[in-house]
Parts: sequence; structure tokens; C-alpha cells
Amino acid sequence: MDSYTVLSLIFFVLAGIGLYFYYLHEKGDRLNYINNGICPKCHEKSIEIVDKKSHGCSGTEEITVECSICKYRDTFTVSRSGGCGSGSCGL
Repeated sequence: MDSYTVLSLIFFVLAGIGLYFYYLHEKGDRLNYINNGICPKCHEKSIEIVDKKSHGCSGTEEITVECSICKYRDTFTVSRSGGCGSGSCGL
């Protein structure tokens, strides 16, 4: 391999990692809006939970929210309190 190929490969790998961290940061910002009941798209207080799935004793839930005004819809995986160690599974 020549040096240009190696440098290009390194550049694209680093760019991909950077874009992934940017995506996670943006997703976190949207979750902060959602936690306050505000739609991240139209900035109105109109967010509703439309679906909630538990992942057993892993301590996570998948929550789907939707804005009743602009129909923004997103899914988040969030930690919930409890888990098998706390006895909340009922096993």
C-alpha cells in the first residue's frame, strides 16, 4: 500500500468515529428536550410516549415518543431504576 492509501484510510476511520460521537451528542440533546416534555423539532410542550418496551432484568427500556403537533417520532433506550439486584423483576 502506498502512503496516500494509508492516510486516506486513517482519515475516513477518524471521520467515521467523529461523526458517530456527533450523532450520540445530538441524540443526547434530543433526549434532554424529551425529558422536559418539549419536542426537539417544533419546541412545543407536546411530547407523548406512544410505546414502551421493557428488556427484562437488563434495566433498560425502549421508549418511543411522538409530538402531537409536528408528528416528530423517535425511539430511545433508557435505563430504569431497579433490575434483578433490587428484586423488582418478581422472580
